[in-house]
Amino acid sequence: MVFDSYGDSKNPTLVLLHGAAALDTFTHQYDALTERFHVLVPHLPGAGEAAAEAYNPQETCDALAEWIKSLNVGKVLVMGHSVGGQLAVKLVSEHEELFSRAVFLSAWLISSEKSVKTLASIAKMSYGAIKSAYLLRMQAKYWGMSEQQAEKLVAYSQKIKRNTYVGFYANRILLKDLPGYAKVSIPMLAMCAKGETAEMKASLNALGEQNTNCLTVLFPQGSHDFVMRNYRLLNPMLMDFLTAE
Repeated sequence: MVFDSYGDSKNPTLVLLHGAAALDTFTHQYDALTERFHVLVPHLPGAGEAAAEAYNPQETCDALAEWIKSLNVGKVLVMGHSVGGQLAVKLVSEHEELFSRAVFLSAWLISSEKSVKTLASIAKMSYGAIKSAYLLRMQAKYWGMSEQQAEKLVAYSQKIKRNTYVGFYANRILLKDLPGYAKVSIPMLAMCAKGETAEMKASLNALGEQNTNCLTVLFPQGSHDFVMRNYRLLNPMLMDFLTAE
């Protein structure tokens, strides 16, 4: 598995699972996190060096678990956003022994058949937009990415296949299919933004209701991209949780 590495390898390892087709989801967290952690960002299907790969939640989860084991660094911390947040929940539910702490940001784990079909249909229609260098650069600028990150986004997006892009919405990870989640005993933090969908907020609430080891927070600003747009308020909250004794 290809991955980016930031910070001192002597520090505790933190694995960041990026959002759909957005390798540098955590661009505004890198500096803060590397003060305390060795940060690893695996390239998930649909992004970076894995842009051409199809997205299958179970296969991706299994591959991540094997990769984490291969690091030989003991238990790691994990944080994911959006699709990466869903994968983080699945990982700790199926492989708790690999982790010491987890953060789930905007993990969409409760969804109706209607909403899935609607969003998958929108993804089919909007697929062409991720091939536009102009639009991608505009998006990267809006998110505050560096010029280098923007050009990387433009380059790998040309390799993303339609089925992969639609699969981010159609290939669901559902909380009801993760019976191991209720038994997870490590500290967990789940968060989504005030401006997100009702199903996202329902997912947040369910994570707290089904496991008392999961602290849930409704972030008071922004919507789905709050990780990139509202980082000044978010980052201290993340650091407080990740560094807690």
